[in-house]
Amino acid sequence: MLWVLIWVLLVVVAVAYLATRVWGVWGQFKELTAEVAHASDTLTGLQAQAERLGDRTPPAPLAVFGDPRQLRRERHATRGALKQERRARQAARQPRWARPVD
Repeated sequence: MLWVLIWVLLVVVAVAYLATRVWGVWGQFKELTAEVAHASDTLTGLQAQAERLGDRTPPAPLAVFGDPRQLRRERHATRGALKQERRARQAARQPRWARPVD
């Protein structure tokens, strides 16, 4: 009879332990669902804001992946244009008597 009482006590303790573990997992599951709902609301707001801002143009491809000859031509063209703009600004700052006659 004593063995039956020991086994019943072991089963009761095991059930109580499992019940506390299940209760803890249930609480964590409720917290998880609340966090997922919050994240979903945040994502919905961000998507609405992105749609309101509209589609943006894709960024230019990185120069590292471009053709070196084409990039060199673009660089020389840009430097030439900047040099002409700089000369025009310098000429505009000069007094009239110091400007070259063309």
